Amino acid sequence: MHLTDVSCDNAAIGNITRERQRPTSQVQPPGGDPAGWPEVDPQIRRARLGDRTDVVTVGIGAIALPFGDCLQLALAHLSCAAYFTNPPEGVEGLDAKLARIREEYGRMLDAIHRAAPRAKVIAVGYPAVLPERGSACGGGPTQLGPITPADIDWLREDALKAMNAIIRTEAAKRGDRYVDRYTSSMGHDACAPEDAQWIEGICGDAEPFWPASVPGGLPFDCPAIGKRATLLHPNAREHANAAPLVERAVRAALLER
Repeated sequence: MHLTDVSCDNAAIGNITRERQRPTSQVQPPGGDPAGWPEVDPQIRRARLGDRTDVVTVGIGAIALPFGDCLQLALAHLSCAAYFTNPPEGVEGLDAKLARIREEYGRMLDAIHRAAPRAKVIAVGYPAVLPERGSACGGGPTQLGPITPADIDWLREDALKAMNAIIRTEAAKRGDRYVDRYTSSMGHDACAPEDAQWIEGICGDAEPFWPASVPGGLPFDCPAIGKRATLLHPNAREHANAAPLVERAVRAALLER
């Protein structure tokens, strides 16, 4: 089996199909180029999809959800749910975001099928980043900081679960497989005890090369508590949970060929 990985941190749906991307990385480019890593082609092109491609896995979309915005609003003592349910003029509300994501995700799957017409496509969903009850979150930098329980519940139900529903639905429309990471990761969210977390909080455990300061001038001093700026990223335990789920889907897809 020959595997090709062209995934890229901070990629949006457009970076799969048509838009070039400048990668962000905790590892500096060779020579320490101050401009950072050079731009790369869309992932479909870099993956060299074609008639000989058997399986394509794709996991994308949640970067468009307002997790970072909710943190900023919470620091200003504003309700994220209220802000994105009835957005001010010029701000894209959550319903509009989800409608746009649905359209973009469907077009992306169609583009993958055109590029690899014989391939089985596997759409990978998102894990349980947030607790099933917002009140279970104690706050603080190793969890979700000042985001209120009500906004946590709103983000979980109206944003994260809605994102997974879009992925599942758009995949089903095209006969593609969907990998459910959510169910198996419940109880291991960013608000779980640290030894049970599969999602690191705003500040969490990571290798020394991981950024120490939270971007955007947010007032979280992760190094002061011996942590790095992990910003709700999955840790090794969640990757170990996801790997066999994706592997089973790949094996099943190959058996269908």
